[in-house]
Amino acid sequence: MKKQLLTFVLLFVTHALTFAQAPAKEALNNFALYTRKNDFSYLEKAKGFIDQSFKVKKDSLNYRLNLTKGLIYSSLAFADSTKKLSYKKDPIDITLETLNLIKAKKVNSEFQSEVDFVMLQLKKAGLVRANKAMKAFKYADAYKAYSFVDSLDSDVYLVKHNLALLSEQLGYQSKAIIYYEQLIDNKDKAKPEYFLALSNLYDIRDPNLSLEVLRAGRRLFPKHKDLLFKEINKYADNESYQMVEALIYEALSLEPDNVSLNYLAGFSLDVSGKRNKAEQYYKKVVSLDGNSFEGNYSLGLLYLNSYLSSTSGKEKDLELASKYLTQASEIDPNSSNVLKALKVLYDTTGDMVELEKTNNKLKQFILN
Repeated sequence: MKKQLLTFVLLFVTHALTFAQAPAKEALNNFALYTRKNDFSYLEKAKGFIDQSFKVKKDSLNYRLNLTKGLIYSSLAFADSTKKLSYKKDPIDITLETLNLIKAKKVNSEFQSEVDFVMLQLKKAGLVRANKAMKAFKYADAYKAYSFVDSLDSDVYLVKHNLALLSEQLGYQSKAIIYYEQLIDNKDKAKPEYFLALSNLYDIRDPNLSLEVLRAGRRLFPKHKDLLFKEINKYADNESYQMVEALIYEALSLEPDNVSLNYLAGFSLDVSGKRNKAEQYYKKVVSLDGNSFEGNYSLGLLYLNSYLSSTSGKEKDLELASKYLTQASEIDPNSSNVLKALKVLYDTTGDMVELEKTNNKLKQFILN
């Protein structure tokens, strides 16, 4: 790379010798030495000579002088990031002004490698500033620097990644959405975390779009657990229990002892009328966590409904209903749903003492 750089600089010097004033020649010579030896003192000298080259108004319109200035000041923007030298303006701003003067010129194609070098130095300078700001936890400054790099080259994927994260950190939700959408558009580099982050950003703004993002992520990463779990939760929130049932077995294959997943499996099957299967998952919940209110309550309610809906109700169902509903009541004595279920249970069994106690508790809830 350095050899190629030196080659084009020397060629540029050769072209320039026919027009340049003495300071400009010295600026080019010292810049060439800097690219060859990587000695900052040569770049400092190049700066001094190029500054001397702009004496009259027409010099500011000279393409090659401006291109030389761009080469030197873009290098200073990167190599002198701590600004050891004194400047009238920021080297990046000076370089950008210089580029604006030459960008419309037809001869740009002749010196495209030099222009490309200037752009590369500007990007490197922007990244140095961004990294410095990140280390100092100056996120707004880092965002500004990364945005500058992105404006020069929108294809730097890591810059997009950092801009997306910083946008979230700074509360720029609309901008974060834009960056994450760009990140997931690149299917070769997209990560599951980008889909999750974008889905989270859409949760409040557009829940349907949030779900679409999850589906798109799952098509690309079908085995990713977090994407799968969130999609299932989305369906559960929407009470789309058939969709929950369609995905829950895959989720359980990843975490068979997940209490929440087992409960959700039981509940979705219960809603679908598949009580025998629901019973298995409710039992699994209680076996994993004996103090699970949802597991005990749902299992007790299932047995109670099974007894009540059968023309020849089994006493065993009634006993199990009493067992699990009582356990749920002990876990959460203030649950009105459990009390209502117990009221039906005691009314069915004819236990007037417990029925009266339950009715009194329910009345307290009404009065309160």
